[in-house]
Amino acid sequence: MTLFNRRFVAVCLLAVAVVAMASSPLHGQWPVGQGNYWVKASFFNHQTAQQFRSNGDKRDFLAVDAESRSNALFLDALIGVTDRLDLWVQAPYFDLSFDDAAGDRNSKGVGDIRLSARYTLFQLRGGSIPVSARFTAKVPVADLTIDAEVIPVGEGQWDYETWLESGISLWPLPLYSVVWLGYRWRTLNEETTREPGDEVTFLAEFGGTGWVGGLGGKVVLDGIFGRAGVIQGIQLGPDDRREILYVAPTAIYGFTPETMLEVGVRIPLRGRNFPAGAPLQIGLFHQGSLFD
Repeated sequence: MTLFNRRFVAVCLLAVAVVAMASSPLHGQWPVGQGNYWVKASFFNHQTAQQFRSNGDKRDFLAVDAESRSNALFLDALIGVTDRLDLWVQAPYFDLSFDDAAGDRNSKGVGDIRLSARYTLFQLRGGSIPVSARFTAKVPVADLTIDAEVIPVGEGQWDYETWLESGISLWPLPLYSVVWLGYRWRTLNEETTREPGDEVTFLAEFGGTGWVGGLGGKVVLDGIFGRAGVIQGIQLGPDDRREILYVAPTAIYGFTPETMLEVGVRIPLRGRNFPAGAPLQIGLFHQGSLFD
């Protein structure tokens, strides 16, 4: 495997991580209230033999007969500490493969963990339009092996994110809308001497639940737009930027008002230095109260 291919395998891992990071839970912009919580288990499958090149063209991987496969399980949990403050943790487990004419490579393990605190700044229209600020730290917990024949399950450096989140409930219609705007500061990876470029992130979501017999749905548009990185103190050119824009139609089924199933596919609309292909996502969501 060449250094280019090894680098792109790492990007394939990042694509799966972005899937989980960008996907909001049902009504995730509303404060849950003190003692209330939600948990979500999500499975993602992504398989592709193509990539978005640095100029945005979608082409096959450069390696002969190359294919990337990513499976991931994400566990999310959020609890309301007060009526305004929520704490959120996300832990992933990865099963990653990259196969080409030179051989097959596979790695499994726990990836980097995200820890978040969200504070509701204010609420408009009787609480139906909350505006919140969130801070997230990505904590590197996986061992990073610098080896062209090993696919890392973690990125190896700390990242920090700030988000401004809002939404609107269209009750009595069973509909809602969500908008998130964020910025991700990416720090130096001392093992690789590389500092990835910072990224602007966003998510816009429109959907609803309980339409007919527990059925609902949503459409999510989300993306990241990155700057060029730095390696060994040298600023890289614009060809190093990574971008991806997804649209994700998703079906929702409510077993009960507290427990729901999501099934969707994320369709890439454009990208740079990113895997192509449409990841499948399945999520099981449950909300409740510690006081019940």
